[in-house]
Amino acid sequence: MTTPRGKAAIAAAATFVSVIVLIKAGGAGAADWAPNDKVVLVTHATPGASIDVFLRTVADIWTRHKLVPRQTAVENITGAGGDKARRHVAVQNSGNTHMLFGYTPQMMVAPLRTRSEISARSFTPIALMVIEPTVLFVNADTPFKSVKDLIEGARQKPKGMLQGGGAFGGPPSLMGKMMGDEAKVEIAFTPFKTSAESVVALLGNHVHFIMEQLSEADQHVKAGKLRALATSIPLEQYPSLPTFESLGMKFRTLKQFRGVVAPPGIPPEAAEFYVKTLDRTRGTPEWKQYVKQYEVVAQWVVGKAFTDWLEEEEKTYARLLRELGLVK
Repeated sequence: MTTPRGKAAIAAAATFVSVIVLIKAGGAGAADWAPNDKVVLVTHATPGASIDVFLRTVADIWTRHKLVPRQTAVENITGAGGDKARRHVAVQNSGNTHMLFGYTPQMMVAPLRTRSEISARSFTPIALMVIEPTVLFVNADTPFKSVKDLIEGARQKPKGMLQGGGAFGGPPSLMGKMMGDEAKVEIAFTPFKTSAESVVALLGNHVHFIMEQLSEADQHVKAGKLRALATSIPLEQYPSLPTFESLGMKFRTLKQFRGVVAPPGIPPEAAEFYVKTLDRTRGTPEWKQYVKQYEVVAQWVVGKAFTDWLEEEEKTYARLLRELGLVK
């Protein structure tokens, strides 16, 4: 006898297959479907967070260029480490063709740590669109002028070096732990409800450093309040900022990806509509300005390739969490 959870898994898998087949076939029938109600873009994050900025950029482009025939709005559903948002989309709105979900690494890691049944395969894949750089920031008033200074500070103050960030288990916290392990220093992690709160904490000198997206803290660097010490990838805005790799650091720099998924059980023609609409989004001046302003790396992965990409990322995080002793 198939359990309700098993039925849900079968339905999700069937959605993955049907969407992939339709996209591969060229989307026949997609032109026959279009939203007839407001489209809601859901995020687990608070307003101003990087995934929120990403979704609001998409929503503004859809409205300005009339890419979607109805209104588009962003809804922030916070709490429970993103579980409220995940369940809202995957369970409460299963089959809803007028809802999309901004998918990030945190939405992949949290279920792995809590052994939740709501995983990447609980959604209909639409598109991977950008990867954001991860930057190490310190308060400009601190004596830390380089990552070497920061590591030495941690060595001089065992257990006293504090990294701030969002929920533990996301890429910033894992990268901070790996950096400390490689340098053989102990770095404590102080979680905040949101990445934005960790930026505020750094501005107030309540933590020693954060590792966040450029979009979260760039304005404070330009204002002279924060200092960037290193980045996961080269940045055009800060050409002299070293990458972790160029500093000789070997730890894995995790991908801060931004993708779009839909609830399970939507018809393939609806999924294909959103794939084509997001593809048109990428060609607008506003999208190109977003990519340039936040120094994100534009990506375009859809269909089976996106499904495979999500599965590989999930395996990577599962293996890393086990290696770090964060899950059994």
